[in-house]
Amino acid sequence: MYNVHKMYDVHDPGGYEMTARIPVLICGGGIAGLTAALLLHREGVAPVLVEKHAGTSPQPKARRFNPRSTEVFRWLGIMDQVEQASAPLASFTGMLSGTTLADATWPEVTETLRERLVQHGKMPDLSPAPSVLCPQDVLEPVLRQAAIERGVSVRFGTELVSFEQDDAGITAHLRPADGEPYQVSADYLIAADGARSPIRTALGIPRSGHGHLADNLDVCFRADLAELVRDKPFNLCRIENPAASGAFVSVNGTDRWLFSTSDFPGSDSLGEDGWRELLRTVVGVPDLEVEVLSRMHWESGMYVADRFSSGRVFLAGDAAHAMPPMAAAGANTAIADVANLAWKLAAVLAGTATPALLDTYHAERYPIGYATAEFSSMASGHLGTMLASITSDDAPRIDPLAALFGVQYERGAFVPDGRGPAPEDRYDPAGRPGTRVPHAWLDASTSTVDLAVPGFVLLCGPDSTRWAAEAGRLGLRLVSVSDEAWLAETELPADGALLLRPDAIVGWHSSSEVPLADALPRLLNTSAEAPV
Repeated sequence: MYNVHKMYDVHDPGGYEMTARIPVLICGGGIAGLTAALLLHREGVAPVLVEKHAGTSPQPKARRFNPRSTEVFRWLGIMDQVEQASAPLASFTGMLSGTTLADATWPEVTETLRERLVQHGKMPDLSPAPSVLCPQDVLEPVLRQAAIERGVSVRFGTELVSFEQDDAGITAHLRPADGEPYQVSADYLIAADGARSPIRTALGIPRSGHGHLADNLDVCFRADLAELVRDKPFNLCRIENPAASGAFVSVNGTDRWLFSTSDFPGSDSLGEDGWRELLRTVVGVPDLEVEVLSRMHWESGMYVADRFSSGRVFLAGDAAHAMPPMAAAGANTAIADVANLAWKLAAVLAGTATPALLDTYHAERYPIGYATAEFSSMASGHLGTMLASITSDDAPRIDPLAALFGVQYERGAFVPDGRGPAPEDRYDPAGRPGTRVPHAWLDASTSTVDLAVPGFVLLCGPDSTRWAAEAGRLGLRLVSVSDEAWLAETELPADGALLLRPDAIVGWHSSSEVPLADALPRLLNTSAEAPV
């Protein structure tokens, strides 16, 4: 399968002294890389994660983690920590607009906005997990600490400077900041090394999409605004001001905030006093005590890799798809990427699936990544403009429930059942293969979505007689579901069943003409009739 034998120079490698063999090397210690490490550990795989920076992100960056992402945090057993980390912003859910933060008001509730609020109000019925506001600089330490506590080898301050791959695996050359360079051998490499991804560049993988959209500047600052926002706890606040337009972002709801605006000539020479005055102007408090913590220039654009893998290397997160930060779409898509990839790598490493299963990573995730990046790019690349589009009657109409919970993979590691594709204009996945399993509570704390565990689970109706023996022969965990609404939603009769993948995607439905015993090897690409 792999006929590449080439040295990829990311930087000058220097000399190396130490060698070791690991199953999966992860390059990148952000949301994608850390989540991948935890998911692989959950699957019984011992990855090594390297990150060239000494610490996690110092910038708030992504904040809105949707229920599909927090479902993954539930699987990882870290939801309590995530909710604690997101508690300061639990009530900061609204969107404001004004010439300054001081005079900003809630938007007029138009019919379009009312429809969207109603749709979003239905989300808790469709998932066991909440949507949370948790700044990336707060979430990443939670993920890192969880990985370290579980024994994952997490090596911050270590740079991957070059790598080779061939039929035998990956050889990576690493350079720690405080030690001698060394090399490791790995079966696979996950490139979670950001939008500029030296690994993707070294592989020569081109990118497509709309390209550059806007140049932005984020100013993170400290100021006590608790009293100012007491009656208007906001998530985002759009500002239209002659001094600077953009948007305020709540970081902790009391004294840490971010102002995002268009980059402009001379921004680097404005000086601390100039930035403090500008912030006082857009906040609307002339004598505000303000401390500028950091400034970050960033490009908003749509860049999607044409291939999400090359040989034994897999791109994830921004390395695969850079997009404007609409509702933290990039970070949420990154988490879905690695949830899709981790179990497949584990199955191949365990010998229960052939390496051909890994081809389904691109087949499944590329269309989703491209579509998400394209949608996020429709409102230009400035945060204020994107915020305005959310409340505009002219904004593209999509069903958020369908987009979040009802999307179906076109092809991949599942066996179609002949029912045709899931609708795109409304939520109705109906348990189709290639869609996320619908949520129903099995008891006070366990959802059908929580049954996405290492290995495969056979969910069946209350009449499980016909499935018990077969599940035993195939080594499947069998769970009977008697919830009548869930059975109706998944179009399962009392004696029906569906096969659940470790990423909560339905792999097979008993309405298929393909028997379960034949479906499992097809799903794992161990038969001649594999779906991809």
